[in-house]
Amino acid sequence: MAPALKRFLSFGSVVLLCLTTSAVQLAQPEPALGLTVSVFQFELPATTSSSSKLEQPSILQTTSSSVTPRQTSLTHMRDFFSNVSQYFGTRYRFGGQTPAGFDCSGFVRFMFDKVFNMSLPRSSKEMSALGNKVSKNDLQPGDLVFFHSKSQRINHVGIFIGNDTFVHSSLTKGITEDQLKHEYYEKRFAGAVRLLEIPRSTFPAPQKQDTEKEFTKPS
Repeated sequence: MAPALKRFLSFGSVVLLCLTTSAVQLAQPEPALGLTVSVFQFELPATTSSSSKLEQPSILQTTSSSVTPRQTSLTHMRDFFSNVSQYFGTRYRFGGQTPAGFDCSGFVRFMFDKVFNMSLPRSSKEMSALGNKVSKNDLQPGDLVFFHSKSQRINHVGIFIGNDTFVHSSLTKGITEDQLKHEYYEKRFAGAVRLLEIPRSTFPAPQKQDTEKEFTKPS
């Protein structure tokens, strides 16, 4: 199981902290070996015939769409993270939407359907038009994060899991986790949307603890 996911499942309070603040900082991630400009170049094109979908701007705007986030719970979110962890290492497959292999949007679509019974569009560009737009500083676990190509068109999507980390299907590594602050992803970040809303009344009471120690990246 990847380190960031393991921390979510091991410490209940970590989930709370990730949902309520983005202040915890990590050391700069080491560059991924063999990372190239084509790491998320390929994705199955959208099948919709709607011209309005295709004409949407490539970089996300700050206004919200008409689709509101679905109410969920902390229990559902924990189930979501538990399910995500079992697919780490699954290979990248162009057009893939099953555990035999996923492309980026295929993986996101599969996970949201499996855990939340939500049917999402097939492409990352279409997904970017859903839910409520959120800023990078306000990200919560479960939010979708988007990236663009050199042509500024959205062509990659991942799932934010907190602590500056997101999971996605990488062309070179398959299902893996990476950090938004990594230079490669930071300069290609195109925005984020929220499709899941957790009522604040369901949050457990915060506990005093050494949060820096819990979030320290293993050497």
